[in-house]
Amino acid sequence: MPSHDHVDIWLRPERSGVGPKPEHSRAGIAAAAIEIADRDGLAAVSIRRVAAGIGAGGASLYRYLKSHDELIELIVDTVSSEYDLDPSDAPPPMQLLNLARQGRAIMHRHPWLAPLLLTRPSMGPNTLRYLERVLSAMESVDMPGPAKLQTVAMMTAITSAYVQNELASADNTGTALDGENVRLKYLSKVIQSGNYPLFAGALTGQHPPGSPEEVFTTVITNYLAGAGLPAAVGSA
Repeated sequence: MPSHDHVDIWLRPERSGVGPKPEHSRAGIAAAAIEIADRDGLAAVSIRRVAAGIGAGGASLYRYLKSHDELIELIVDTVSSEYDLDPSDAPPPMQLLNLARQGRAIMHRHPWLAPLLLTRPSMGPNTLRYLERVLSAMESVDMPGPAKLQTVAMMTAITSAYVQNELASADNTGTALDGENVRLKYLSKVIQSGNYPLFAGALTGQHPPGSPEEVFTTVITNYLAGAGLPAAVGSA
């Protein structure tokens, strides 16, 4: 374990029982950091900038956080509070699909989030409440606990990758049409060549792509079916 693990923030009380009352809070610090990240990107989030955002000196923020890594841990967990975790009587796959859809929406609201969920998921209280909700949705599924956690992790990874692809496509709108035309022209030549009959058959048998929401639903539904949750999942 490293000399300082960023989850150490959750082992410390937000305020000590001794000394003066803190002037700031984790919630306020997180809100300022998230505002910067949403506006300027994650690279712009520094202890100094966040301190300025809450009207504090840079050094004073270390009364609340030990490191920049703890700041990132704090904001990842904070945006996890945006999930609606109310119980549901829907079948497990439908509940998981709903949570995946919420995750996609949260990642779109906070474009810096998706890559972080692949590399350093939070272990804070909001994240743990989310995991508890997902596991409760899978309570009736005949699957060992570790396999359930792996299913959740893969669903998050797929959602993250999907959103990153969406965001990258949105960033390249100026060249997307030209690139798509070149790709279609190339694939047309591949199909007509007769050299790849199976690949050509797979391409020509495709249904027209739906909206990003429909495609996402299909991706998550197919994954859940492959993971052992094959019950029919609607798009509602």
